[in-house]
Amino acid sequence: MGQSTIPSDTVCYPAKLVHGHIENLLSKNVDFIFYPCMTYNLNEGNGLEEGAVNHFNCPVMAYYPELLKANIETLNENNFIRPYLDLNRRKNAAETITKCFSKFKLNSAVVEIMLERAIKSLKEHRRNIIKEGVKIINQARKEHRKIIVLAGRPYHIDPEINHGIQNILTSLGFAVVTEDVVAHMSPVPKLDVINQWTYHSRLYRAANYVTTQADMQLVQLVSFGCGIDAITSDETRAILERKGKIYTQLKIDEISNLGAVKIRLRSLAATFGG
Repeated sequence: MGQSTIPSDTVCYPAKLVHGHIENLLSKNVDFIFYPCMTYNLNEGNGLEEGAVNHFNCPVMAYYPELLKANIETLNENNFIRPYLDLNRRKNAAETITKCFSKFKLNSAVVEIMLERAIKSLKEHRRNIIKEGVKIINQARKEHRKIIVLAGRPYHIDPEINHGIQNILTSLGFAVVTEDVVAHMSPVPKLDVINQWTYHSRLYRAANYVTTQADMQLVQLVSFGCGIDAITSDETRAILERKGKIYTQLKIDEISNLGAVKIRLRSLAATFGG
C-alpha cells in the first residue's frame, strides 16, 4: 500500500514498511497518527564509565516522520502529529505532549506522572526479559546445548522482518536469547569508533560478554541500507574475533528464500559443535 510513497529504494526494509503501515492506518480513518521525531533514545545508563558518549537514535528512525509528511499527500497537520520529543527530559516531554493534544485539555503535571509510570513499566519489562533469558541460558547449560545471542534492533522482533531466523537456530539445537539479556553483564570494550547510539552500545557489550563464555556465539541481524551498521558490524566483528569467536552477520530484507541463511547457520552449527 505504501510502495509508491517510498522516495528511495536504498532505505532499510523496516523504514519501507512504515509507509504501508501509515497508509493502512489512514485507510481505517483513524482520528490522527502520533509519530514523534526523536533524536535521542532513552538513556539506559551507559555513562562515560561504560564507554558510551551519547544515546542517539539512528538518523532514519529519528526523523522519519518528516519524510513521511513530505511524501504521503494525505498526511496533514490535523491527522499527523509529529513533535520533537526527548523522553529523557520528562518535564519538557510532558509539556510538548500537552501542547500537541491541547484540544483534549491535558494537565502537564499529570502527563509527567504518566511518563514516569511508563518508564517504570518499561524498566520492569526489561527486567522480565533478562529474567526469562537467564532461565533459558541455565536450562541450555543443564542440557549441554550451545547458546546463540541473536543481536539486532527492537524492530527485528517483527516476524515480517526476521523471517523466523530464531526458529532455524532452535531447530539446529541452539538455545537463543537476545542481546539485551546479556548486555548488562559486560562493560563496553575498547573501541575504534565513537560509541554514541543506544542499541549499538548494547550490541558492543553483548559481543564483549559472549567472548567470555565458551558456550556462546553471537549472530548479528542487519538490514540492507543501514549506514550505521556499516560501522557497527565491523566493530562487532573485531570484538568477537579478537577473542577467537566466530562473527556471523545475516542481512535480512524483502527476502522469501532463506536457503542462504540456513547454509550460514548450519555452517556455524558445524563449526561451533552445535
